[in-house]
Amino acid sequence: MSACKSRSGRIWGAEMVQYATAAEDKQARREVILEAALALFLEDTRRLPTVAAVAIRSGLAKGTVYLYFDSKEQIFASLLVRDWLQFIGLIAEFFEHSVGTEEERLAAFIEFYVAHILDRPELMRLDSIGYAMLEPALSDAALLDLKIQFSGALDGAGRAMEGALNLRAGEGVTLLFRHFAMTRGLWQVADLPQAVRAHPGFAGHPFARVDFGDDLSHALADYWRGALAKPR
Repeated sequence: MSACKSRSGRIWGAEMVQYATAAEDKQARREVILEAALALFLEDTRRLPTVAAVAIRSGLAKGTVYLYFDSKEQIFASLLVRDWLQFIGLIAEFFEHSVGTEEERLAAFIEFYVAHILDRPELMRLDSIGYAMLEPALSDAALLDLKIQFSGALDGAGRAMEGALNLRAGEGVTLLFRHFAMTRGLWQVADLPQAVRAHPGFAGHPFARVDFGDDLSHALADYWRGALAKPR
């Protein structure tokens, strides 16, 4: 295939194919780095591995990793946003295909949502360190890019929710934002090391007996019941 220029001067043909292939290779290598970072984080979700460790696990040179990410914080912030985007996409799909009454759809959503969170505790563990450890280490431009990605996905899920639950335009994203904030807060209260939870001086306190999944299910049910009961 030969390359040729259009009237605008753009390159078509072989060079366009090469450009597309290079972009795909770059994205694939970025995913390899993120998957290596996730694998390491799953081994110990209470501390972040180094860039050197991520490079070794990914089979890449440390310098190559730095071509894609400025720091370990940017690696894990990108991983966090990637996984949230995937989850938010699933939420949008859920509401696009949900059936039943508003109450039935909402109950099914809460069950689906809590099950996903419980199946992936690393998501909330990483989310819990995002504000204090990851975001402050990012440049303003990098942080803005991640926030734009997250908010855009949330807007899409909010619109799907509005159609399924008969909400006003713009109301879905606001309710989802508060929904996520509640999830984050409950996780941070409940996520205790077992040694702390079982300590004789603390084991009798209600905080030591928090069941994150059960409490989240009840809290979200109460929250959404109140939200849907408001005049619309």
